Amino acid sequence: MSISLSVIGGGNMAKAIIAGAIEGGILLSSEIAVADPEDSSRQFFDHLGCSTFSTASELPKATVTLLAVKPQIFELIANEVHADVVYSIMAGVATEQIARAVGHSKIVRIMPNLPCSIGFGAAGIALGEGATEEDASLARDLFSAIGVAVEVQEELMDAVTAVSGSGPAYLFMLAEAMIQGGVEAGLTIETATTLVQQTVLGASELLARDARSAGELREAVTSKGGTTAAALQCMADKDVSTSIVLAILAARNRGRELGNK
Repeated sequence: MSISLSVIGGGNMAKAIIAGAIEGGILLSSEIAVADPEDSSRQFFDHLGCSTFSTASELPKATVTLLAVKPQIFELIANEVHADVVYSIMAGVATEQIARAVGHSKIVRIMPNLPCSIGFGAAGIALGEGATEEDASLARDLFSAIGVAVEVQEELMDAVTAVSGSGPAYLFMLAEAMIQGGVEAGLTIETATTLVQQTVLGASELLARDARSAGELREAVTSKGGTTAAALQCMADKDVSTSIVLAILAARNRGRELGNK
């Protein structure tokens, strides 16, 4: 029996996932059905060749259903979920809560991030109590097609959210500050922006491809008594590294709070 996927919710993340699945040959468009009330969303999936519907109640039964709705919408559509396995990208909604609502425990929870939309995402995958590795195989394929996917215990999903889910915002803030610093040092905003964009891209690629750790790469850029050392000493004086660590812990703790509401 071929795998079939129904999707409830057609937001940007769902679009990235489905486009990646089709482009990567993970699923055929004919194996995918999407429900979303927005005409523009349905048009996107129509263009990919998927079946589309305006409400979840119209979806055909599928092997897997992907829940791509906002958490506050979930209770309204939970009784329309009839798949054998349920995947959820809803932030802060535990697999146990989803299992109670849909009536079975084959739940796989995924936390993707914004760069999934351009094929460079990072996703954490956690299996609910009743889910097996086989149940999660399609999830691994789907998210590997648009980045990397790592499996973690569900109690660590808030940590995944803090590191990679929220992580792009930390880098964007760093880029903003670097651009501002370049401007204050005399560059035009256009020149500073171009230099920062390429520097962040190049550093990310180096971190991904080089066998050295992040710390070792930092040391390789830093000459004793040089310009980089002066910049890093200023950051150390301001305790930037500790602030970043504390920020990630704050994001994790907030995720726990939201999940307990």
